[in-house]
Amino acid sequence: MKKILDLIKKTYNTVKDWIVGNGIEGVAGIVLGLVLWTLGYKVYAGFAFGVFATINWKLLKAWVMVKVNKVKEVTDKVKDITKTF
Repeated sequence: MKKILDLIKKTYNTVKDWIVGNGIEGVAGIVLGLVLWTLGYKVYAGFAFGVFATINWKLLKAWVMVKVNKVKEVTDKVKDITKTF
């Protein structure tokens, strides 16, 4: 039971962080895109999904850059350690 609660809490926090990271533009883009698409306005829905994709691209790019910088820091530390030998 504790594992299930931990999974639910982790999922909730991930979704909350994603919504906070997207801001009003990202959330409104996906909601407006879905509404417009269901009403048949596919071109306008495409614009809304474009806003959503742009916001998520920025989040993905920032996340990848953090990961790359962490790997770079580790490799630099390994290089420093191997220099001493």
